[in-house]
Amino acid sequence: MKNVVFFVGSLNGFGGTERVSTIIANELSHYGYNIKFLSLHDGDNPFFYVNKAIQKDTLFPVKLSFKKHYHKVIIKLRSYIKKNDVDVLINVESMLSLYSVPACVGIDVRNICWEHFNFHVDLGLKIRGYARKLAAFACDDIITLTETDKTFWLENTRHRATITAIPNPSPFKLCEPRIQVNNKIALSAGRLMYQKGFDYLLDAWSLVIKQRQDWKLRIVGSGEEHDALKNQAEKLGLNNHIEWVSHVSNMSEQYQQADIYVMSSRFEGLPMVLLEAISSGLPLVSFDCKTGPKDIIDSSFGWLAKDGEITALADKMLTAFATFDSDLEYAKYSQAAITKCRSEFSIESIVNLWVKLLNNEK
Repeated sequence: MKNVVFFVGSLNGFGGTERVSTIIANELSHYGYNIKFLSLHDGDNPFFYVNKAIQKDTLFPVKLSFKKHYHKVIIKLRSYIKKNDVDVLINVESMLSLYSVPACVGIDVRNICWEHFNFHVDLGLKIRGYARKLAAFACDDIITLTETDKTFWLENTRHRATITAIPNPSPFKLCEPRIQVNNKIALSAGRLMYQKGFDYLLDAWSLVIKQRQDWKLRIVGSGEEHDALKNQAEKLGLNNHIEWVSHVSNMSEQYQQADIYVMSSRFEGLPMVLLEAISSGLPLVSFDCKTGPKDIIDSSFGWLAKDGEITALADKMLTAFATFDSDLEYAKYSQAAITKCRSEFSIESIVNLWVKLLNNEK
């Protein structure tokens, strides 16, 4: 039985990275692997469900200044790897490779870096770029979410690691295809922050309602840009054409109430919201940002708008609404979304890719 450790910042986090990590870990625990989570700090109160069979450990009880305690982290991580006879260490964030690479020197452990963003996004931390280059050279494997990002790694690093693209799975069970538009709700969800581009979406929606006031935009989420976005919506005269819903625990309900999903992100890795949406049978409209949307959306169930172009996003939404005036067309798009999710993003197919990777199968 292989001892596989998922090394995370904190298992207490509630982002997409923590969510998909627990999904994959939970599934792998059913395949005969001895799975553990190791948090850099905290991690004793996971936000997402973790199987009882999975052990949860932490290096430090509270968050420290890791600049000051860098060597202490490496020493404690190295000790943990030896003590627990770790066969595979999966860094659930490329930055963690800064610790794992020196910690694994001279130890027979397979060191894997799992990238959740795209290669060209550093989230304001230049050291992230260094971490990626270190991982490409010194880790055994790099896991990217898309083939596009795999290409970025191959083209921009001196790599000794094997680079493999494994997408995220949809976390929801597949729904039955829709047969008609019910509520005329265009849904968009996520943290209200710069990355997610809700400011772009509001500008685009102000153009849409000039022609289609029968549709309503619903934005689900909370975050630092909440007040600024509310003010923007008011200035654009959108108060009667938009619904704001704060962060909810049951997103599947929101997908069921909606008729189409719209994404306006400036950048993504592989957006979970799009996978959730198609598993719910929703057609999609999205910006064609560098990685993510093009790896999910095809013309059978959605539209890609030129990256960052507000008028293009508005035009694609208007095209979708006109198409869906026909129940027959809407049903076709919904069926195609379900089919795509089943064939490429089901939990079974994605976990099989992980099993092949962990077992070194071609």
